[in-house]
Amino acid sequence: MMHSGRILKNSYYLPFKSKCLSSLSSQLPEQAYHLHYFLLGTSNPFADNEIHLIEYNDQSCAVRNVEIFDHKEEVKHLVCLDLCEKGDGKGKDILVCTSAVVSADIGGASQVRVDAGGLEWRCFLHRGSLSNFDEEEPLAGEESDPGMAQVEEANQESRKLDDLGEGKENGRENSTSKGKSLEGGKEKAALEKLRELRADQPYTSIKQIAVDDHEGKFRRIAVIDKYRYNIFGRSQHDMDFISSKNTDGELNFGTFDPHHENILTVISNTNVYGYDLQNDVEIFSTFANHKADLSSVDFNPNIPNVLVTSSNDGYVKFWDLRFLADAFLTVNIHSHWVTSIHFNNFHDELLLSTSTDNTVKLHRIDYPANLNLKKKETNHQLIKTFADHEESVYQGRWSKTDAWVFASLSYDGKCVVNSVPTEEKYRILL
Repeated sequence: MMHSGRILKNSYYLPFKSKCLSSLSSQLPEQAYHLHYFLLGTSNPFADNEIHLIEYNDQSCAVRNVEIFDHKEEVKHLVCLDLCEKGDGKGKDILVCTSAVVSADIGGASQVRVDAGGLEWRCFLHRGSLSNFDEEEPLAGEESDPGMAQVEEANQESRKLDDLGEGKENGRENSTSKGKSLEGGKEKAALEKLRELRADQPYTSIKQIAVDDHEGKFRRIAVIDKYRYNIFGRSQHDMDFISSKNTDGELNFGTFDPHHENILTVISNTNVYGYDLQNDVEIFSTFANHKADLSSVDFNPNIPNVLVTSSNDGYVKFWDLRFLADAFLTVNIHSHWVTSIHFNNFHDELLLSTSTDNTVKLHRIDYPANLNLKKKETNHQLIKTFADHEESVYQGRWSKTDAWVFASLSYDGKCVVNSVPTEEKYRILL
């Protein structure tokens, strides 16, 4: 049993190491646009893990814990699919997809691939019930929850341990200390396993869970495995396996094209591939000419055929799918690996990047007025570098509530929520 609540202004500390961050898709009829929700999953191979739902209030700049869900296995990947009212109108449900490495005996006999250690990759849909989603956030100056002092003390102790270098890379010692300090608080809620996403072949090593959420409602899931991708489609009451495709190279990321209904884009080493899911054919490919393996790819939400690739060489490149011979913009944005790259959901001139150089960076991309990208007149400007983290930052996510808020997560379990600077907002809007 562990307690977690509002920790510090705009920051939240998980009890274990973490690499999993997801912003919430919501189908709620009434949304408060000053409240932003994110999911965090812990990655501790030595203890039961957790999924934390947190809320950020951009008026008070405060973060609070909404719910802690129990997740026995280490959370390898995590994505929120939906947040909706219950059928009876009493409370809310959250729909989550996770991947994990589990013992081969979990769930009984199966035909999935088991490694020498008796472990196997699995992917599940979960449903969680939210009992305190609508609790009021204390305003500035008001008394916070009674566990606040206990949480602050625990965080101070954990930071002391980190500073002394007593914690191991896997977080076992530090996590144990934090757990002991936080005992006696909030009960963890159960996650109901709705379905296992099982393909026609066993998973080798799941690299990514991509969601096709065109127009705000998810329709398909792509489970990107090491040498193949697997597509699952949403039916009225289930998620059905649709198709899969083996690839020659090792995959490490994938995403759906928001402008073309049946296109899935994946990356392998330093190459980008596009597949037509309806006709099961490759429709484009390019050698990205990065000096190290690609780490992620994202599509411009407003301009069709424009995508960005990031790499472990610290560079990002911008591409026009109609002219793949060369990138129309190449920028060195980090001093170490770029771990994630995301266009803003509303304003495509904003770009968010994270890196193992411990920083989060906000960029502005100015496209030519006539969108003639072949002339290479697109400009890059660094808006701000955020140095809130002490360890490698593995994930960044824009809020799906509005355009200006984003969260970042570092390996030590620290999540920080920030906003686009006010002057940049005015520059975009005026």
